[in-house]
Amino acid sequence: MPHLMIRPGLLALAVSMTTLMPLAHADSAADTRTATQAFDLPAAALGDSLSRIARQTGRILSVPPALLQGKRAAAVQGEFSPEQAARQALAGSGLGLTTTPGGTWSLYPLPEGAALDIGPINVDGQTTEDAYGPVKGYVATRSATASKTDTPITEIPQTVNVVTADQIKDQGARNLTQALRYTPGVNVNGFTDRNTIADEITSRGFAPTLLYLDGAYLPYAGSLGGAPQIDPYTLERIEVLKGPASVLYGQNQPGGMINLVSKRPTQVAQHQVKFGVGSFDRVNGAFDFSGPIDEAATLSYRLVGVANDGGEQIKHAGDSRTLLAPSLTWAPTDATALTVYAQIQRDKATPDYQSLPKIGSLYSNSEGHRINRDAFLGDSSWNDYTRDQQVFGYDLVHAFNDSVKYRQTARYIDVNDRYRGFYLTSFVINADGTTDDTRAKRNKVDWRQHNTAYTFDNNLEFKFNTGALEHTVLTGADYRNFTRRYQGYNLYNSEIIELYNPTNYRTSGVPTLTTKWNNFVEQKGLYLQDQIRFNQFVLTLGGREDWAEVDNKDQLAVTEDKQKDKKFTKRIGLTYLTDFGLAPYVSYAESFLPTVGSAAPQRGGGAFKPVEGEQYELGVKYQPNSTTLLTAAVYQIKQKNVLTGDVEYPEYQAQVGEVRSRGIELEAKSSIGNVDLLASLGYLDSFYTKSTYGDQGNRNEQQAPWSAGAWVAYHLTEGALAGLTPAVGARYTGRGYGDSSNTFKTPAFVVYDATLNYDLAFLDPAFKGLQASLNVQNLFDRTYVSSCNYNFGCYYGQERTASLQMSYDW
Repeated sequence: MPHLMIRPGLLALAVSMTTLMPLAHADSAADTRTATQAFDLPAAALGDSLSRIARQTGRILSVPPALLQGKRAAAVQGEFSPEQAARQALAGSGLGLTTTPGGTWSLYPLPEGAALDIGPINVDGQTTEDAYGPVKGYVATRSATASKTDTPITEIPQTVNVVTADQIKDQGARNLTQALRYTPGVNVNGFTDRNTIADEITSRGFAPTLLYLDGAYLPYAGSLGGAPQIDPYTLERIEVLKGPASVLYGQNQPGGMINLVSKRPTQVAQHQVKFGVGSFDRVNGAFDFSGPIDEAATLSYRLVGVANDGGEQIKHAGDSRTLLAPSLTWAPTDATALTVYAQIQRDKATPDYQSLPKIGSLYSNSEGHRINRDAFLGDSSWNDYTRDQQVFGYDLVHAFNDSVKYRQTARYIDVNDRYRGFYLTSFVINADGTTDDTRAKRNKVDWRQHNTAYTFDNNLEFKFNTGALEHTVLTGADYRNFTRRYQGYNLYNSEIIELYNPTNYRTSGVPTLTTKWNNFVEQKGLYLQDQIRFNQFVLTLGGREDWAEVDNKDQLAVTEDKQKDKKFTKRIGLTYLTDFGLAPYVSYAESFLPTVGSAAPQRGGGAFKPVEGEQYELGVKYQPNSTTLLTAAVYQIKQKNVLTGDVEYPEYQAQVGEVRSRGIELEAKSSIGNVDLLASLGYLDSFYTKSTYGDQGNRNEQQAPWSAGAWVAYHLTEGALAGLTPAVGARYTGRGYGDSSNTFKTPAFVVYDATLNYDLAFLDPAFKGLQASLNVQNLFDRTYVSSCNYNFGCYYGQERTASLQMSYDW
């Protein structure tokens, strides 16, 4: 159906024409979005009232003419934001109001019998967010990751850090690793800092931090293969839940989890196309189309696509990606919504692991030289990586009434990849027994994996009162099935390379099959959670019973290890909500992770117990308004039943190890006037408290003790530079040990990033929706070693990279 484009002063023309092209209008971001105005409009024809509101606020309204015929607007009198005034006029009309990313208002018919769409409004005039949807700006106020319910972050008794799509875009993040660089308590340095085929995150000293997509487990089988990689352009937000999460998600490590929230269909039409170029001859394109399919908006769609290609920091290395992510939502009533989702992705790369010796990267070698950070240490005719990744699933939500809601989520994830490359193992020993630190031996590998995961989650949410207590009860059952098929072809210590004058060698050795596994992990769980509110107190109680089964088949040795575990985990937290936005809290949470194997026969040979974790956390959150959130937390995590060596029977392992992490995390995110800012600080005190590997009492090498970050963006809205948004950031990583024996340290470093964004609508209204941005990472091109985890496990950080992007929204 044709749409009218109503703008100030054109009502008469708008209601008589079938289509009127908009005159683009460059809104002043500082005043029209959040400021309130005085309105004194009597009840009138709906078209007249909307036109007067548009004229007064400088807005544009796209509306099918038939929607306005015969409809009256309620009186609009008082102090309102533009959106509040429009919704006030729409009261009783049966129409809803939405806003496109470009700022255009659109109307749509509400389902028959639906409640009045006045929209949830905050005291500052902005609409509240949905925990499952997008966030405007950097500050998220709600989350569903920590509770599986739509809960204000201030009521969650654990740390939750949210990276929004706007922050991802402004900071130019190409992958999850880069998107989390400014998040406290996580470590993204090391291999995946500048090698983009994988994401491997450490949280509160524990790795790997498991990843979830819309609450569904993503299989992990190592950073060099077997794991899916979700492109950040397909996401609305990234949520990092710190500490144990087993009560709601089952098998997990105690440092936390990361939930990736996908883009979903919208009931208002919105479109975006992007194109960019960057360092190392990179080129990329993307599109994001969404909107209703029918007039009643019961069917809506979204289609996201990405294509990129180019080189990397290391010579001869490069990667490419193509993906398509369609989704469809059917919402026959306001109480029911079914979304079906798919993602098909193909990645191809020429990677180089480039795990370097500390002598030559961290320290100069015997000749006073260091390895170039762009040195290619492989064979361009051998090094290769391909990944075919598919995700299919659906989300069903049905509200029986205002008090009972049912959710069902199912996902199928398939990852089929192959990694061919090299990794350094040791220096060459000369004939006279001396060490030649200019040459190194390499293992030549060909690793093939095909991994699948099924996840299924059902839960019921009940809201009711018992006297003065307000309850939000969640009860559910979930199922996870993860199958890993792996073939490892290896050629050990056979290929020698010159570290300081590497050439594009053509190697001749052929790896042979040394490992062939078929592993199976199954999880079944029942969980119960109650969020109890009494006056200003919120008590969160949770418990879960898990049944886990592991079946590991070594198909070369023709052996099979089976193990079944049963574990109950719990969580309890108490939050106090003050009237002025301060929310102190205290919590306790547990985790578990099955461990395959058994003790020495001399000790009874019993199967290993699950690795267990427990965390105590004390914190405070402060949210004075919807555009500011400050959080602070202190915590202690203890992980026990960790495998370590058996002193008496060294051919076996014993389950007597323990790791303890203590720390402090601070984060601030705020939008004040024309300024967006974020700051973070983390301190981690993590030790091997029990071990027989000789590292007892040593500091954990997974993460440097100190880290910090700051980012500030300033939106210029007046003068000759109106429309320009400069932003600058700094990331600090402190000194840290480079191995578990604590024999050497990596130095501290600071890396600076910058972005310059320009809204071309300020240049000419005809360019409304067109934006250009320049992003530079490692602005001053600092050379640094980002981390080490053993003598031959040091990694250079990313050198300066720049990208220029153009996007158009309509």
